[in-house]
Amino acid sequence: MALLQRDKVSVAFFQETHFKIDRVPKMPHRRFSQWYHSPYTAASRGVSIGIHKQLPFKLSATSIDPEGRYLFLKGSIADTPVTLANIYAPNRRQVPWLLQTLALLSSFKEGLVIIGGDFNATLDPLLDSSTGQSAITHVRLWRLKVALQNLGVFDVWRTFHPSGKDYSFFSRAKSSYQRLDYLFLSSTHAHSALHAHIGDITLSDHAPVFMKISLQDLPKREWHWRVNDTIISDPSHTPRLSSFLKEFFTNNSSGPDAPSPSIIWEAHKATVRGELIALGTHLKKKRTQEITELLSKIRKLELSHKRSQALDCASELAAARSQLKNKLNVTSAKILLRAKFRSYAHGDNGNRLMTALVQKQKADSFITAIRDDQGTIHKRTPDIAKAFCAFYKGLYNLPPPQSLPSRFAA
Repeated sequence: MALLQRDKVSVAFFQETHFKIDRVPKMPHRRFSQWYHSPYTAASRGVSIGIHKQLPFKLSATSIDPEGRYLFLKGSIADTPVTLANIYAPNRRQVPWLLQTLALLSSFKEGLVIIGGDFNATLDPLLDSSTGQSAITHVRLWRLKVALQNLGVFDVWRTFHPSGKDYSFFSRAKSSYQRLDYLFLSSTHAHSALHAHIGDITLSDHAPVFMKISLQDLPKREWHWRVNDTIISDPSHTPRLSSFLKEFFTNNSSGPDAPSPSIIWEAHKATVRGELIALGTHLKKKRTQEITELLSKIRKLELSHKRSQALDCASELAAARSQLKNKLNVTSAKILLRAKFRSYAHGDNGNRLMTALVQKQKADSFITAIRDDQGTIHKRTPDIAKAFCAFYKGLYNLPPPQSLPSRFAA
């Protein structure tokens, strides 16, 4: 989430989420308010799409693969019809599977089409593989290219880099680099594409692929300032803030022309907010610069490793990625601190947080079906009540009830 925020991503495609159908986690809504998933029965495969809260996307239809390999969304952004397709191809027989999936997408798509994902195949082995070879035959690759052309989409990164060589995946087993991750855009909206590049392999074994497009009539973003809790909780900033507050009250509370305490208090809130904004901006610039330097270092080491594949370069690359993870953990600590504050502020009072927890507990404990001694499953409320009566009758040797309560009557 921190890297997506840093790169100002509006729509994010994820592959290999490993979410199970009955255990899809609740994704954070602080930045991305809309989440759509295509999970699998086992903790493997899985694709997801996250949409930023500032992007006015309205969903109209979905197509979800029960195998957790693709996810199609159809809707609109402002007044523009859009189709988002996230694809994760298998490791074997990729081309037949992709041909079948693209055929399904052809009958589903509408308007501007954006396809992204891990194809597990190099469309042009000479340019997209460091070895210049591919296990897939040229005939099958040609069929896949024809299917993409018939769908009316083009490879955005290759369009901006016609003869460039860059890769999104490193195979340790084969010691080779490949470009397996692609972003495609509908040809009728080629004028909307502004830029495309491949990122660095940092937190995953794949590098992210970025595409910037321009859409008209998007509403302007609205921003609301909130105090950065980590600044106040950090002891290293306490002397500066304490000195600032003392100086403010000393300069404004003394003298015959001193304003009333209420005016001083309101002025103090506005002034200290400006000081916190200045301090937070300074810390954010410093942290952003450190992350940028680390990403630049990782980028240089990756380029060097792609050429030489030396062991000492690989160890430096792993150390740089570990440092990047530590820098990104600051955001996790900030979110955790706010979660603790919400729990403390609510306490044991009856409020929305407590109500939500009680409702969830009630929903989890609600009995929707019961199996009796004969193995019959009952789902109707009167039948469940009769099963409970029969169970406790046999447990406590109770006399047979004359009748059930009226609220359990069928």
